[in-house]
Amino acid sequence: MGFLRTLLALSVVLDHLGGSYADQLVGGRLAVQLFYVISGFLISYVLTATDSYQGATGKFYANRFLRLFPIYLAVAALTLVAHVVSGGEFFRFYAALPFSAEVFLVLSNLFILGQDWLMFFGIEHSALAFTGSFAHSEVPLYQGLLVPQAWTLGVEMSFYLVAPFVLNSPRRLLTLLAASLGLRVILIVTGVGLTDPWTYRFFPTELALFLIGSLSHQVLLPRFKAWTQRVKRLPELGTGVLVIYSFFHFSIGFNPTARDGLAVLLFAILLPLAFLFQSRHRLDKAIGELSYPIYICHSLVIMFFSWLINEVEVHQPMLFAALVITGCIGFSALLNGLIADPVERLRGRLRATAKDDGRPQAADVRRRPAAASAQPMGSIRRVP
Repeated sequence: MGFLRTLLALSVVLDHLGGSYADQLVGGRLAVQLFYVISGFLISYVLTATDSYQGATGKFYANRFLRLFPIYLAVAALTLVAHVVSGGEFFRFYAALPFSAEVFLVLSNLFILGQDWLMFFGIEHSALAFTGSFAHSEVPLYQGLLVPQAWTLGVEMSFYLVAPFVLNSPRRLLTLLAASLGLRVILIVTGVGLTDPWTYRFFPTELALFLIGSLSHQVLLPRFKAWTQRVKRLPELGTGVLVIYSFFHFSIGFNPTARDGLAVLLFAILLPLAFLFQSRHRLDKAIGELSYPIYICHSLVIMFFSWLINEVEVHQPMLFAALVITGCIGFSALLNGLIADPVERLRGRLRATAKDDGRPQAADVRRRPAAASAQPMGSIRRVP
């Protein structure tokens, strides 16, 4: 699963490089939606298959905050410095905005939550207005985002808010899944859901992808665990299929919508095997740790190389792409070493305290009968 996540992050990087690179690997939009499926799988695992956050929803939110914000804030701060050094065009953009739009952008840049909703707003008659699309605006508001691609984190955070109250209840999960899919069908039939930003930035319809990933964990993972007792190399086989598919997605001669649907279905079915593969191979997990910082830092890296060697970008695009990808990987390793690894130790302590705060109470209840009988139990500037 780790290598797959990094491939998806690189799909977004290539998409934002533009030109022929947009059709490499699985493409930027599908990569984002497959991230939603993977996120649903992993969050379901954390909330339903471990004791870390049983009865400790606040600790779950704190853990997610520590996962997302430190690297995001570091990259946002460096991007702000880069804009200062570059001459201040970014700040002149802000100066031309109405006050309400400035506030919206500043808060979105600081707190992430709301960046996805920004894509549905614009400036009309010099005022902030809900336009239904960032394209319907006198100036594109997303140009005021320090980390333009971080709008997807806003969608992720919306899922985190509801996940603790949904994933432990099959009835709620299936009801929300049906509602989300039904809403997508309605929007497509009316024509609204065929155009950006409604195609993959609208949380109520994207929620279905998270929930599909959650079902993959809850329904398929136990079965695959049993099957791997008989077929030892099944995780390697399933992961290999997904990796090969990621490289040849655009070679499949289907209608693009059908092809993307096939990709979501294939990932949902085989993700449990990729998860088991990661649990067997430390290197795969280590590679996967690069995926989030690659995703967050790549716009800054592209900006840096564009300023540094603009001629290479224009005349030698392959060399420029290679420099950007290498730079993203190197910068991501640095971000992990300086920021993510120390924070991960704090997250580990948080998981431990969540377990201590939550589970023993339930354990005590279970142990009372046993104790009574003396039987104690143990246990870019494209649109991002």
